[in-house]
Amino acid sequence: MTPWIALAAALAGAAAQTAPPPAAPSDPIIVEGERPQTEQALTDLARDIAGNPRPRRPLARFESPLCLMVAASDTALGQEIAERIIENARAARVPVRGKGCRANALLALSDDAQAQLRDVRASGRRLFAGLSPREIDAALGARDPVYVFQSSRQASNTGEPIVNSPEAFGSGGIIGPQNKIWSAGRLKRDIREDMLAALVVVDKAAVAGLTPIQIADYASLRLLAPTGEVDVAEAGAPRTIMTLFVSPQNAPQTLTRFDRAYLKALYRMPAGSFASEVLRAAVLDSARDDDED
Repeated sequence: MTPWIALAAALAGAAAQTAPPPAAPSDPIIVEGERPQTEQALTDLARDIAGNPRPRRPLARFESPLCLMVAASDTALGQEIAERIIENARAARVPVRGKGCRANALLALSDDAQAQLRDVRASGRRLFAGLSPREIDAALGARDPVYVFQSSRQASNTGEPIVNSPEAFGSGGIIGPQNKIWSAGRLKRDIREDMLAALVVVDKAAVAGLTPIQIADYASLRLLAPTGEVDVAEAGAPRTIMTLFVSPQNAPQTLTRFDRAYLKALYRMPAGSFASEVLRAAVLDSARDDDED
């Protein structure tokens, strides 16, 4: 059992539940009743949801099959959430494994997430392996009662890792990455960012009054894609499930049209596509759906 698996169960105070094998494809989920949006409004939302990434860097995504685990004291709730996350992953064409796999995506509902995570950090346990102190501080300093940790690595678009080399010094004399890929170019996508693991820990008290679908849809974005906290949208602005904790009374009931477009673009664009390309594809896809309404 990896440290993340053991910790997810401990944080929730319950046995962890591995998501069931994906079922046969169901009817597509249709988002209804959303107001048509301008392309500029959708572009602004895209940058916010993705955490304002650098335009010419690839966004991290799972290349290895997803193995999901949900830890919750309410086992029925945990199972319902897990099934919905798997459904969302399959809709975005994320590869998925069934029972018996080694978890690489964990969602835990915790009694006191902030305190427990800080205790884990102080103990020296390897929960945060692969993350820099700055990344850990940023995750623990989240505004919302949700703490997101994602570990990724650069690789060639064929999956070969980019190794560290003593001769490729980074800042401060730290061993830096050495690219052993034979070709490179501004138009050829030779580098991709592989998501290795994702952990989302949510304060259990914060989900009171929310539906299992809302919890699962929010967690789907935060587990499967790079995301940032989103402010309360202005009246008439594009809606997103990412406002679930900053404005729960006004948050949508499910993933919105743009939320789904972002996941779809992230996993269907060629490996190594720049952040700007992925977000542009999501904007155009969402705007096209608006035109068809």
